[in-house]
Order: sequence, then structure tokens, then C-alpha cells
Amino acid sequence: MIPPKPALNPLCSGLVAALALLVQTAPTEAGTAWSLDKVYAERTAMRVADQRCKLFAPSVASALLMGEVQARNAVLRSGRDPAELGQIVEIAVQRGSTISCRDPALITEAGHVRTAFSSYARLQRLDFPGGAASWKADRTVLSTRVEGGRWALTTAAVRASASLRFGVVVNGGRLTLFAQPGAEPGLMQPASARLVVRDLQKAPRPYLAGSLTPPPRSASQVYFAADRRTAPDGGLGFQFPVAAVEALVQLDPREAVLLELVYPTSHGDRVVSGVFEVGDFAPAYGFLTLAK
Repeated sequence: MIPPKPALNPLCSGLVAALALLVQTAPTEAGTAWSLDKVYAERTAMRVADQRCKLFAPSVASALLMGEVQARNAVLRSGRDPAELGQIVEIAVQRGSTISCRDPALITEAGHVRTAFSSYARLQRLDFPGGAASWKADRTVLSTRVEGGRWALTTAAVRASASLRFGVVVNGGRLTLFAQPGAEPGLMQPASARLVVRDLQKAPRPYLAGSLTPPPRSASQVYFAADRRTAPDGGLGFQFPVAAVEALVQLDPREAVLLELVYPTSHGDRVVSGVFEVGDFAPAYGFLTLAK
């Protein structure tokens, strides 16, 4: 049974509450599938209206887009069928494309969004919960000049054969995707690192095999670490290219990626691996880059 389509007239009757923190997770307990749909539809409609009516400054528009992505992720995790999700988007885009830029409801809600953004932009730390793990973002470290940098975004492995740390490090004012190995008694430092993600060209649809299983190699793209340097927690870690960040942003939040560190031994290479949930990486990364 397909639930009733989200109402969008007036444009955003519940947007003020839904955007209280712009990108906070949509409600789950009291929030039924329909309410998740409604949050997503409202954010999409406002974003489309902004593109036409120029309602917001770039920083506010970016935050609204992050909120839309996070709402979409919540809908996907609720089990919504892709076809039904397409219907939600179609209705929202139609409403956002046709409402008058002078509509009182639109003007009022745009004001509420700006007010919400002023509070959101002052936040320094924020958790972005997923299905199995959370991305923890910390903007207080963005101005650090400490050698090795600081972790600005981290998450826990769903499964790992050894201690691994994975996320985003800020170093010299730049954000980089980073992996750091834990101490492995009896092993040398790892020689290389690679991140295995679904290749959208080879496999356009999300790989959802259950239990957060990474896609098969035949449908994957492998990103090798571009550099090895001092890690925030001491020792050495691996820095991945910008293309790896772009790949993560495009994945479905329900998918998993595989991180592998290669250790040379006298008996050949040993590979230590960890599986990480994509989750809300995209809005979490966006939170770090958001201007105040």
C-alpha cells in the first residue's frame, strides 16, 4: 500500500520545525514514514523555489541542500521504495517550480529558514546518525596548526580485522580523507592503503546485499592513498585524493565501503581491512565546509 503523498499546500506548513537545525536527523520514533516523506518534500520544494526566486545567500542555500540530502537519506533508511521516492520528488519539484516568488507563505518560510540557519551556523559539533554508525563532525579543529592535523570527521567501523581510524582530517586549513592504522604488534608500518567503493559507471544501482557488505571488485572503483604522512594521533597515516571524497558523497547512505591497509611481512603482504557505512557522510562533510 502506497502511503498518502506529502501535502505541499501551503508550501512548507511544517518547515519551521523540520528545519530547526536544518540538517539534524529527521524524527524516527514519532516520525512515521509519511512524516519523513513530508520533511524531504518540504526541503526539496524550498530548494527548488530558491533556485528560481533567489531567496537565500549561498551559505544558507548550501545548508538547505544538506538538509535535503539528510532527509532523503532518512527516507531511504526507512525502507521507502525508489519509485515512491520518485513520486515525492516529483510533487516537491512541481510545487517549488510553480509557487509565486511573492507568495506570502514562501516569503514567511524563507524568513524562518534564515533564522534557523543563524543558529545552525554557530554549531561546532554535530552527530550524523546512520543505520549502524554515526559520523561525528567537529568544527572546533578547523583552524588548527598542529603538526599532523586534527580529526574533523570520524566514524566507527562496522567490521574490522584490526584497529583502524577513518574519516576527515584538517591539516593546514585543508580537509583530506584519511586513514590511520592502530598498533599491530610484530608488524611493520603499512606500505599502502586503498579504499574500495561502488563504481557508479559499472553499477548504477546501490549495492545492498545486507549486513553492510561492500560491492564485489568487479563493480568497484579502488582509490589508492595519494600520500603517507604524520597522523593526528601520532605515527603515520594515509591521505586519499579528492576524488575519493567525491565518490563517497555520491553513494547511497545504506551502502558500505572497504578500507584496506597493506602490511609487508616476510611471508608476503598481510591486508588489514575495515568495513564502514557510508551513512550521512555527504551532509557531515558539508557541515565542515559551511561558512558561518
